[in-house]
Amino acid sequence: MKIITKTLLLTILIIFFPLKSFGHVEHYEKVEKFLMEIFKDGKKIGFNNYTLIRGNKNLVIDNQTEFNVSILGLNAFSIKGASKEVYKNNKLISFKSDTIQNKKKKFVNLYLDETKESYFIKGSSYTGKVDLDIVIGSWWNHKIIQTEKNISPISGSISKQTINFIKKEKINLYGKVYDTRHFVIISKRLDKEESEERRYDVWLDINTNHILKMAYSKYGLWEYKLKQVIYTK
Repeated sequence: MKIITKTLLLTILIIFFPLKSFGHVEHYEKVEKFLMEIFKDGKKIGFNNYTLIRGNKNLVIDNQTEFNVSILGLNAFSIKGASKEVYKNNKLISFKSDTIQNKKKKFVNLYLDETKESYFIKGSSYTGKVDLDIVIGSWWNHKIIQTEKNISPISGSISKQTINFIKKEKINLYGKVYDTRHFVIISKRLDKEESEERRYDVWLDINTNHILKMAYSKYGLWEYKLKQVIYTK
């Protein structure tokens, strides 16, 4: 059954994606910044911005994330974090993040082990080795919808996921209409047997393969929307 599922997923990817999408990192060679806004129940609460820096065959993705949810004037939930994702020759070699979530420190430190056959993670939720095909759960990278496992960029926890293509559809973002592919990710943490499945709806721009929007429900509707892409001159 597992082999059949993998085969079906691969078939879907080949049918619905242009071949250039499998390049992933190099596919963003002209992008300098992704500027995303975060909404809770339709109200803007913060931002999630990525800056791509290139040099010496390296690509560094700096991320800044900050949002705050207030209820009756009181701080109910907040995150302020920064991360650095480093690729060399289009392969992930390290990831580091520090986050304050509701005044609690969380972190991830991922790097290639000495054999270069796996990654080692030291995080606030998980410490240990993981396979090289795992992906950081960042919303700049469309590879998140082409993988079976992802790493939380906040705590280092490992989640297993299934991806389902829903349909092609048009969405309106900031007054512009986009042709998109709508996917659903069903994700569940592997380090907690009783963890609940979480659903993420993702809309991918057909023309650029950029993730335009991500939405999920947890005590309300959360949405990450791509407001602007800045390209290198």
